[in-house]
Amino acid sequence: MNRITTDEAYFAWFKSSLEKSKAFFYEHPSVLLSTTYLALSFSGLIYLYVLGRGVGVDIIKYLELVDFFMAFLATPQILYSCIGAISTMAIGFFLIQKSEKAKSKRAEQSVGWRSWFETWRPFYKVNPLILGMFALLTMPMIYSAVSGHSDAKSVLQEGGKVYQIDLVNPVSIYEQPKLRFDYLKLVTETERFSFFYSVELKQVLLITRDNIASVQLASQGYDN
Repeated sequence: MNRITTDEAYFAWFKSSLEKSKAFFYEHPSVLLSTTYLALSFSGLIYLYVLGRGVGVDIIKYLELVDFFMAFLATPQILYSCIGAISTMAIGFFLIQKSEKAKSKRAEQSVGWRSWFETWRPFYKVNPLILGMFALLTMPMIYSAVSGHSDAKSVLQEGGKVYQIDLVNPVSIYEQPKLRFDYLKLVTETERFSFFYSVELKQVLLITRDNIASVQLASQGYDN
């Protein structure tokens, strides 16, 4: 590889690497699908970790293998975060392309210390495709963390959907058996558990899904 000294050479390197990657993934599509699926699964894991930490419960501890691989499908916020991150990346890439075309038409080139801020010089030694893939994989995770933090705050705040649930078998709360809970907010659900935040108790209740007899949304009928 020749020494990179200009943005034009840097983006030529990107195009060359992109063409090679296209050929590789065309021959091995399963690698691309597996990598994408793994990135989405990690985004789901990060969302659940931040959400649980925000409401005071370790959700990760109660996850099963199927929850890890299906979290981004079971929880819409995770999928929305991933779509938002990828859309942001696509828009960013489009704006960068436009900016590079505009700069290439200018006769004046950035030199000296200005080149470190006005060009891609700090990254000249890093393959731009690797840089782009790193951003593409990490952005959904960042968006998921922000979404998890926001959802945790909305659970703790007043307002939102409030549920009443009836149980098949009683559970002990402060050594008192209870078959019904009022004023609950749904935090999230996994394959085996439902996590509810009790407005009265100011804590998260962990209830096995097969122990829930019915769920009542305020001002609505029962959902059996």
